[in-house]
Amino acid sequence: MDRATFARVALVGVVVATLAAGCAAAPGDAPSASGSGAIAQAAAPGVAVAPSSGGIRVAVVGDSLTAGGGRLLSEGLTADTWITYAQGDGIDYVGGYAKGGSTVQEQAAAVRPVRDVDVLVLMSGTNDVRRGLSFADSAASYDAIVDTIRAKHVVVAAIPPYDRAPQAAALYEARLERYVTDKGWTFTDPWGFARAGDVFAAGTTVDGIHPTTAGYEALGHELRDAVLDVVGTRVSAPQAGSPVDVATDGSQATS
Repeated sequence: MDRATFARVALVGVVVATLAAGCAAAPGDAPSASGSGAIAQAAAPGVAVAPSSGGIRVAVVGDSLTAGGGRLLSEGLTADTWITYAQGDGIDYVGGYAKGGSTVQEQAAAVRPVRDVDVLVLMSGTNDVRRGLSFADSAASYDAIVDTIRAKHVVVAAIPPYDRAPQAAALYEARLERYVTDKGWTFTDPWGFARAGDVFAAGTTVDGIHPTTAGYEALGHELRDAVLDVVGTRVSAPQAGSPVDVATDGSQATS
């Protein structure tokens, strides 16, 4: 083979190798393994799709009292996450948003739509009080969260006692309840087990802001009852082999 022919063959080889590399999937395009609590995304940007057992589809929005400490709810459910105790036996947790330390305004900016939600449970406001925000500062953000999720039913939960500013928390609470009632949403106070006037009852809190793990469990049972009450019926327990939602791109959503 003369030098000119050899050069042409080498050039063709380089081009073929380059094209093959270009067709390979980029690392970010590879399918990702879904862990517990992960929510698959539908083709429509920002719309989450989650599995269904045929039960009541519940989305949640909140702060550390929902996320379980100074973390994101999307990191997974823990023993200090109330939805851990509310889900199952006819209730499907299908997503939402919760972050430790976040205000209602921050949650409204971060939350994304979730498809086919039966009940939205929204519990937030403690961090607004902590930062000196009034309910008037936050009211529009409650509306924004409800408009984003577009659930069939909306349950707004009372915030717990706040030992560092009990009177401010009680005032925020009273205005929140009035606002929720005027909107026609459902207001519920799941914190009866933890209240001693405007502060936490002895033994029910770890820091005057968050409940104990046993408190999170009690909170989960209370909010589960609120969901069942607002829907008006107890759905049958999930059955083995129940169908799951399928994302619009044809891939199966995973939990």
